[in-house]
Amino acid sequence: MTPTTATIIEAAILVFICTVSILGNISLFFVFTRRKTLRTISNGFLLNLAFADLLVSVLNMPITVVTIIRQRWIFGDSACVLLGFTTMLSFVSSVMSLAMIAINRYYYVVQWKTYPFIFTPRRSVLFAGTVWLISLLLSIPPLFGWAEYRYITGKSYCFVFWPSDVYYMYFMLTICFFGPLTVMFLSYFNILRFTREAKRRVDQHKDSVIRQQEMQTRQESESYFFERNKRRFRMTQEEAKITNTLLIVVACFMACWAPFATTMFFDVYYAHSLPRILDISTLLLGYANSMCNPIVYGVRNQAVRSELVRLVTHCHCPRFNTSRVSVLNTFQASSVMACQVTAAQAPDMLQVSRLLIAESASDETNTLHSTKPALRSTDNTQIDQDTTNLSSSDRFIRHQRSV
Repeated sequence: MTPTTATIIEAAILVFICTVSILGNISLFFVFTRRKTLRTISNGFLLNLAFADLLVSVLNMPITVVTIIRQRWIFGDSACVLLGFTTMLSFVSSVMSLAMIAINRYYYVVQWKTYPFIFTPRRSVLFAGTVWLISLLLSIPPLFGWAEYRYITGKSYCFVFWPSDVYYMYFMLTICFFGPLTVMFLSYFNILRFTREAKRRVDQHKDSVIRQQEMQTRQESESYFFERNKRRFRMTQEEAKITNTLLIVVACFMACWAPFATTMFFDVYYAHSLPRILDISTLLLGYANSMCNPIVYGVRNQAVRSELVRLVTHCHCPRFNTSRVSVLNTFQASSVMACQVTAAQAPDMLQVSRLLIAESASDETNTLHSTKPALRSTDNTQIDQDTTNLSSSDRFIRHQRSV
């Protein structure tokens, strides 16, 4: 493979990752903010993670594409330091956000009694801000001499040059990689153990009820039991699915960034440079993590999936077809009016139609059974004729105004 062909392939892959990541994470913001049921504290932490991914996609990936194409750094030393800092900041904030999501999920499922007091809306905002503050403090040391940000030729981007200070590398691996992963493992392990134990207790109680009670008593007891535990059992199933989804997110993060972390040791202890294809592949894989989260949420979460579909088809508003609506062969909406009636106005349209039907039936009844001579007078006959000659659209407008 020639260098030109390899450059085109690398740039094309990164452009694809960047595009999907930007669209996916922006869509998450629209979905979570548009639907009221999705505006939860847990989803707020997910948006915190999405913002970190969006930061990488908007600032770092386009610059890396240009660098891959030009095969050198062309933006100056100050820009290199800034891009290296933002890359480190987004990486640390991503892993810290995953750890915070795991802690939030642990309290929501296991420590559910104390959850409302710990994760209040105000404290949740404070927790999210703490994540970014910690990420900022951990990304600053290279700006003050503890290691340095430098252009990495093998990866075509600016990041920490690990051989400049090996102690900073071990510090970051401990605090920013293995530490949060340990928190995630303990949190999800306790969650899975709790949900499994809860399901086992539900099944045991169900079996004991079936064995000990007679037929009639058993039916009453089972009915009472299921009414009492239906919500809890269903909630356990939902929480298990959400927990599995978050576990997939964590697994994607580890799969995407573990090879990149491994190359850090080669950069320090391996005397020769790694092959270009291996070095750039670990970076592209790490960048790909930014587009994994929206895909996982869209596939696993039905509410997110349906809202995404609604967002995509938002411009194609369905129209309410009124051409088939007929009220005793006298009511027929005009084509202009039919185009203006949307699906949201359909209930009002139906109510107006019912009123017209009732009025028409009332008019016919009064006409057939009325015997008063005054109603046959010339003036009243002229009034009835004028009323009958009113156009259907005028009558519709009057009833719509009265409603």
